[in-house]
Amino acid sequence: MIYIDFEQAWQVYLDATPRLPVAPAPVTPQRIETVADLLDQIDLVVFDAYGVLHEGDHAYAGVADAIAAVRQAGKALCVLTNDVTHEAAQVAAGLQKRGLDIATAEVISGRDLLPGVVEEVMQPEQRFGLHSTEPGPLLARWPTLRLLGDQPADYEGLDGVILVDTNSWQNSHAESFLAAMAGQRRALIVCNPDVGCPFRGQVSAEPGYYAHLAAEQGAGPVRFMGKPFPAIYHKVLARFSSIQPDRMLMIGDSPHTDILGARGVGMRCLLIESGFLRGQNSSQRFAEAGLWPDFVASLLR
Repeated sequence: MIYIDFEQAWQVYLDATPRLPVAPAPVTPQRIETVADLLDQIDLVVFDAYGVLHEGDHAYAGVADAIAAVRQAGKALCVLTNDVTHEAAQVAAGLQKRGLDIATAEVISGRDLLPGVVEEVMQPEQRFGLHSTEPGPLLARWPTLRLLGDQPADYEGLDGVILVDTNSWQNSHAESFLAAMAGQRRALIVCNPDVGCPFRGQVSAEPGYYAHLAAEQGAGPVRFMGKPFPAIYHKVLARFSSIQPDRMLMIGDSPHTDILGARGVGMRCLLIESGFLRGQNSSQRFAEAGLWPDFVASLLR
């Protein structure tokens, strides 16, 4: 795993604006203390995972109580995650291991979109490469995929790349990827659009970081899945079709994924400051990004 500082991640997000969905209209955020303060206005609570429910192997203090409060109020809930390394059942199992009451059926992931996107983008005669720390199920489904490492030669003859995760990357992987994609008309499917993620007190460089850098160097076409792009939010709207979007609350920690994506489809958004924006002046960052949540809280509880 490669770590970057917050300013590196933030600048990539700002530079990526032309490739992101159009920003929703400004609002004035209301500061709240607990998620229970909002439950009379909400019928569905949509939780982000990393940076909201947990960071690394440990759930944040107070999160289990917040989930319990949602259930006790009789409200629906789901987890909407850009963690696409694992299938929904594995994501749910990981959350349960951290002491969080989340069922498999309550997990919606950008991974769910991958089969349709691959079938649309990768033509039968084309050769695509794959970056994934758990490639088995994907190689079983698409046996022509080439598992990529950190050598420039790995990319020779490829028409495209599927970038699932960068969890095991070292600098050599990043250098080979960027060199192979620069100025090339290789299709790039990006399963996780996150640029940076809070992890063990640092910011990990995620697939979106490298994808946007590659796009700036002429790579593409680039196809992003997951937050903030609308397709993953439309899965939430379809699953909970009896609930109006303005009665849905997205709880996230990143302006460029959670605020942008959720408010873009009509949901309301609560930004938790203890994740990606930890230690930052959130009001300043909202203004810089041109992205404002409906509500702000220092912690999820």
